[in-house]
Amino acid sequence: MKQALGAVGMVAAALLQVTWAPRLEVLGAFPNLVLLAVVALTWTRGVRAGLIWACIGGLLLDLTAAGPVGPHAIGLSTGAYLTGFWTRNLERQSLAQVALAAAVSTAAYSLVLVGSDDFLGLPVPALAVTVELTLAACVYNAILMPAALALIRKARLATVEAV
Repeated sequence: MKQALGAVGMVAAALLQVTWAPRLEVLGAFPNLVLLAVVALTWTRGVRAGLIWACIGGLLLDLTAAGPVGPHAIGLSTGAYLTGFWTRNLERQSLAQVALAAAVSTAAYSLVLVGSDDFLGLPVPALAVTVELTLAACVYNAILMPAALALIRKARLATVEAV
């Protein structure tokens, strides 16, 4: 039951990200809903669950993108790993820390995507543009992360109560 609800949630996040989220653009960046879900899941359920959902969400994004299959999954897995490492070394968690984890995961995700495009000979934006868009995305995702974490926690409690 939990896995089915998680799969529906991840598919919904991926579909919303590729259809609706670009309309919420600020300074060239828009929210990465799948990354927010992966960071929230990693924060609440641990690195193993985060890595599994990162692969699933990444493959969903890869299948909706024009490029090769793999870069989004690798980028999201990098973010999940960093978040898992972060939470493992915390004595006390706070919303500021989860927001910062989202920003760091966004930067790593962007680095993987740009690096894989460059490696594969695909078009890559100029360095200044890449840095500007990455910083905007980091701030955007960090601002949205506490709400995403609350949503994931609420969904998790609802599934526990339903079972």
